[in-house]
Amino acid sequence: MTSSSRITALEQLDRALLSVTSRDETSAARARQLRWVAGELRRAIVREGFPTEARASLADFFAAEPVSIYLDLAKRGDLRTRATSGNATSTVASIRVRMDCLEILARAGKVPVFLPERPAMQELKKPVGARQRSLLQGWLEATADRPGADPGRVRLFALVGVVLDTGARAGELCALKLADLGPDLDTVTVVRKPQARSVAPPTTEVHELSGPTRAALQHWLDVREELIREVQGTAKSLWVSVRGNHAGVLDADGHARLRPAGMPLMPRGLARAYTRTVVQVNADMVGHPGWEPLPYRLEQLRRAVEPHPAESHSP
Repeated sequence: MTSSSRITALEQLDRALLSVTSRDETSAARARQLRWVAGELRRAIVREGFPTEARASLADFFAAEPVSIYLDLAKRGDLRTRATSGNATSTVASIRVRMDCLEILARAGKVPVFLPERPAMQELKKPVGARQRSLLQGWLEATADRPGADPGRVRLFALVGVVLDTGARAGELCALKLADLGPDLDTVTVVRKPQARSVAPPTTEVHELSGPTRAALQHWLDVREELIREVQGTAKSLWVSVRGNHAGVLDADGHARLRPAGMPLMPRGLARAYTRTVVQVNADMVGHPGWEPLPYRLEQLRRAVEPHPAESHSP
């Protein structure tokens, strides 16, 4: 494999990447996607057999043939840095994200990009029905609204209530701060990050919260207060971890460094917590009249509601 140092196309790619990720209007999620695609492009251009003329400039790199080869490599999973279990083929959604990022990087680098036809999105999975939503909330209330309840269930009961009142995505939920709650827990302010092909400005929405959600939030805030006692500094995040977890790094002695409970909840942690609970709900509700197993993704619950914010404005 050839070294990627001093390749003009990559130097220009890095400048385009820095230009777009340093803009205030570029969301953190989009910046991560752009860095991910740029990393794949760096690995692709130095692969044996990749067109060497693509190294001359970003414009040459973004010509039809190199772009097509890059997307084929990405689709097959040949540019991954980590081994995966099962099928490594990329989804249609991830290929579309790559194409969006190529367009953004091309604009930032002031060069054209020649993309193939965008693959059609797969049909969205069926959202959670009204009866299932009601039974889920009832199950969570029964396990969370009692003395000594598991903190994770208390958190999820409040979190599901906020989802059903606002339709917020996982990233938008994890971005919520205590200051986003109204003084009487009657409202919550959600900053929407549009999932669009172009970099779009966020929209701020104020949603009214239902009575059950307010009660669940108050219970969660009481539990949260206990969880953050060991956290240094001011804890501002509304949703925090309920137990210590691996920090992903080792200390000087080579031991795993743990984060204490009370740290801000991340989207991946939120997704895992929701999936674990759904597995338990589905097991407990087997044989219940009219029960249909819940899907394991929070997205299908979010898409089941059509919220109407009390206020909405863009910067």
